[in-house]
Amino acid sequence: MITIKDTHFTSDIALADILSVRTKVQLLAVCRKLDLYVSPNQKKEETVRRVAEALLDNPMEVLQSLSKTELRLVDQFVQAGPNAYITCKARKNFLKLQKYGLVLTYEDKERGEWQMLMPDEVRESLATSYRFYLEMAEKGIKAPSARELRFMAMLNRSQDDGEE
Repeated sequence: MITIKDTHFTSDIALADILSVRTKVQLLAVCRKLDLYVSPNQKKEETVRRVAEALLDNPMEVLQSLSKTELRLVDQFVQAGPNAYITCKARKNFLKLQKYGLVLTYEDKERGEWQMLMPDEVRESLATSYRFYLEMAEKGIKAPSARELRFMAMLNRSQDDGEE
């Protein structure tokens, strides 16, 4: 979880800037969890840039790993727009959005709350696909993984090529 000291930050911060406070090992672990490949043979600055690019270019990889509660949070971020802090009850375990470094978190210990800010580029990236995963989660249906969706798309393309 990436914490901030106050709620004066704005959402125009770049994801790469946020991820740069993490170690290279932590960044590569996030990629492994999301089934994204980023070469470990780069300097940290290049790894940060590539991880940020991979996260932004593959929103379905992120969304399919989120719970219904977290998908609702993504919905709140998208509806709220830029520079909006979303408040939720602090938990013992961090949210995946926090573990992946996709939100900045201000922890209000007196109230027992987290105030989270999602960068604009992350919000815009997730906004393209989150509704599908949210609807599936609310219906209680396990949504296909991003890998399964890619495989189905490849099969459709190969069938289309065979018909011509």
